[in-house]
Amino acid sequence: MKWIRSRLQGYAGATACIENGRDYSYADLLARIDQVAIRLPPERTIIPIEEPSIFEGLAQLLAIADSPHLAIPLPHLPEGQQRVMRAAAGLDGASMPKLYDELTRSGLILFSSGTSGKPKGMLHNLPALLRRYEGVRPRRDRVLQLLLIDHIGGLDAALRCLLAGSTLVIPKARTAEAAAASIAAHRVSVLPASPTFLNLMLINGVHQSYDCSSVKIIAYGAEAMSAPLLSRLGEAFPGAELQQKFGTSETGAIRIESAGRDSLFFCIKDRDTEWKILEDELWLRNPARILGYLDTSTGGLENDGWYRTGDLVEQDGEGRIRIVGRASALINIGGQKVHPTEIETVLLEMLEVEACRVFGESNPITGQQVACEIFSQAERNLQSWKQSIRQHCRGKLAPWKIPSSVTICPELQVSDRLKRR
Repeated sequence: MKWIRSRLQGYAGATACIENGRDYSYADLLARIDQVAIRLPPERTIIPIEEPSIFEGLAQLLAIADSPHLAIPLPHLPEGQQRVMRAAAGLDGASMPKLYDELTRSGLILFSSGTSGKPKGMLHNLPALLRRYEGVRPRRDRVLQLLLIDHIGGLDAALRCLLAGSTLVIPKARTAEAAAASIAAHRVSVLPASPTFLNLMLINGVHQSYDCSSVKIIAYGAEAMSAPLLSRLGEAFPGAELQQKFGTSETGAIRIESAGRDSLFFCIKDRDTEWKILEDELWLRNPARILGYLDTSTGGLENDGWYRTGDLVEQDGEGRIRIVGRASALINIGGQKVHPTEIETVLLEMLEVEACRVFGESNPITGQQVACEIFSQAERNLQSWKQSIRQHCRGKLAPWKIPSSVTICPELQVSDRLKRR
């Protein structure tokens, strides 16, 4: 990958990463890539990336990109989950997936977050994925890196930053407080984060406790954003541009353009990506699509290169689209289907509701019924909440869409990938 080395050499004197109290230059990054490359074995093998350091992990990944090997970033998960992932990838003596035979150069193994089911291992052609960043223009931003590089969202933020010559800022912990402290200390200008994490920052008021005025761009993605949260975010960061991001583990990040600061609609503006909508589901096709899954499933992969994303969308009158949610999350109530997002949007209109999750639960008569979990710092009992929710939803939702079951959560639940649990 000569173009990557040439790009990084052009930034040699600039700061590539700030992590654990140390500044690393682009010259340091190139030197570390060379050190890793020298130690790579001659025969193709699977190389786990297990370093807790983001800087070290990225150096290893970029070294492997210019080799015949396969990289697998492994997050620090419980031993049982690690064992399943390692076995699926063919590590530790497990049988090698036949899919690897399709690689002609280096590969990248990623696992989905498992938001809508069991995490799936998938194989990327690593040079093809990296080539998507060749058109990134030079910038002098400071970018907060919250997501780990075992996920396409974390990889996208890191690669887009480094190949632009900007600076990655790694917080001491992936908490709202640590994020705000890093923003203030290092004058971070770009904040990529999930809606759940951004909501966590607002709930904890860290944007008021720390000087976050340096933030000029908030890039949100990885899960659906709600209109009420987007409005609150705009009020909390009036000087920041709010940019929606979109992509999938199977196709990588897709370049999009938001309809406006306060809009959830966007246009796909990616010259390498084709898209279409069939039965309200978004389909994508581009050169970076994965070669396949490590098991024998085809998932949403079609033989002609298309990928059925599983994301349900709606279009406005000008052809722009908005992500409604996952098809797998639809609630079926006696044959009537509703998506949780519709109900969540109504619930979040309630002033004291700071976060919520709507889902279907079993019902012996209708098959499913609507259930919700509410997070609020207001001191109210469950019965009071149930009455308020019914009153608020009446007239805004059909009776069968109003939650039948309500649970009050003591804290906002966040997954390892900073999504809502």
